[in-house]
Parts: sequence; C-alpha cells; structure tokens
Amino acid sequence: MKKILVFIFAISSVGISSAASVEQYVNSVEKIRSVYAQDIRGFLRSLNPQISQFTPEQQAQYCGINQRYIQDMSDAIEQNRSSLPQQYASMTKQDLIKQVTESKEMQMLAKYNVQCDFK
Repeated sequence: MKKILVFIFAISSVGISSAASVEQYVNSVEKIRSVYAQDIRGFLRSLNPQISQFTPEQQAQYCGINQRYIQDMSDAIEQNRSSLPQQYASMTKQDLIKQVTESKEMQMLAKYNVQCDFK
C-alpha cells in the first residue's frame, strides 16, 4: 500500500511539474511578445513617415529588436522543451527565424530594403 501511494505521488508530481513548466513557458512567451510589441511600436513611432530607406542605425536597431525576440523565444523553448507539446518542443531557432522573416512586419518593411542577418 505504501509503495502504491509513493508511486501515485511520484506520478502526480511529475504531472504537476510538467504543467508548471508549460505555464512557465506560456508566461515567458506572453512577456516576450509584450516586450517585442512595445519595442517595435516605439521604433516605428520614431521613424519619419517621409523616409524611403532605413539608415544603418535604424536597420541595426530594428534587426536587434527582432534578434532579441528570436533569442528570447528560443531560450523559452529550450528551457521548457521536455514539457511542451510536440509542435512547440520540435521548434528550432531556424523555425523562429523563418517566422520572423515571413512576418507581416518584415513584409511591410521590405520597401525600405531592410536586411537582417539573424543567427
């Protein structure tokens, strides 16, 4: 009887820790996306509407915001990979880079000839 109770407790604690990791991941992602949205809004507001191309400093700032987002998301996945559903657990940094480069923001800024080298 004692072994059964220990086994049940062990299984339930694994389930709880897994749920905690998923919750931690979701909270991390929400925070990362919130910071990213704030940073991008601030950056876009700082631009002169009359520009036709980013300056090297503007491009570096924009690419830096996106690189930080990619890295933060990659870190969140890596820290919680074992607890995530397969579709998230299998995501790589390259998948995140692809998502960013294909995002509507990047498509909108294509006319400014923005070239970011994400790693």
